[in-house]
Amino acid sequence: MRQLGLKEYLIPGSLEEAVRILDEYPGNIEIIAGGTDVFVDEHPELDAMLDITKLGLDHIVLKEGVLLIGSCATYHDIIKSPAVKENFRALWDASNVLADMTVRNIATVGGNICSAVPSGDAIPPMLACGAQFVLASKNGERTVRAEDFFIGPRKTVLNKNELIKEFKVALPKERFSSTFEKVARNSVDLANANVAAFVSCAADKSIGDIRIALGAVAPTVVRAKKAEKLMLGRRPDEDLLNELCAAIPETISPITNIRSTKEYRTEVTGVLVKRAVLRAYESAAA
Repeated sequence: MRQLGLKEYLIPGSLEEAVRILDEYPGNIEIIAGGTDVFVDEHPELDAMLDITKLGLDHIVLKEGVLLIGSCATYHDIIKSPAVKENFRALWDASNVLADMTVRNIATVGGNICSAVPSGDAIPPMLACGAQFVLASKNGERTVRAEDFFIGPRKTVLNKNELIKEFKVALPKERFSSTFEKVARNSVDLANANVAAFVSCAADKSIGDIRIALGAVAPTVVRAKKAEKLMLGRRPDEDLLNELCAAIPETISPITNIRSTKEYRTEVTGVLVKRAVLRAYESAAA
């Protein structure tokens, strides 16, 4: 990466200092933590970088039925966390197949989310599990639902003077589980398609709630809401799962690019949905 115009590299020691700098800095400033997304591109327009690794935002805490994940938590942190593995399995699954070990050791969840690429592996789990994003600025904090955060490829509702403080996932009282599935050209590549599913079960083991998020097959990660409605109050069997897969193509708008064709993405997304939903249901109903 050539930062041709970079004048300053700023390292605030507190969240308050960081959001003050974001609010007051007169030039173009970029937030950086792991840097695995920023450093692969040239940014000649940048005047400064704001390093947020000293703000204590790498926490992973289960508190009063809510899982809190700091935006600077790395994917290695996620993989090592029993709280994530037990309560947010879709993100744990996704973390294990995101790039390679060297990237997972330094890449942060917040950075992956803020890059807002449709193939981002952390994004479907956030939508499927109903995560909320806590955004901080000099004016205080606001909370945004995961599915409202992304507005286009590499575009979010995050303002210039804001940063993501943490992610919040409320855990349901009924039995639940979530899963993640991905297909890529190789084990470290971006997804050709990825899917996250969340399922909770009623007392009779029918599906009480379900959310399915589809990545790399539309301008942003999308919910398969029509397919979700098919499953409510029912127990998955082969016929129902086939019906579920048949409802997926109308939800997505994949493209053909160097990694895959739109036809393949359409076909494989249905397969991934079937696998993810069945795995999530079997775990929740066990």
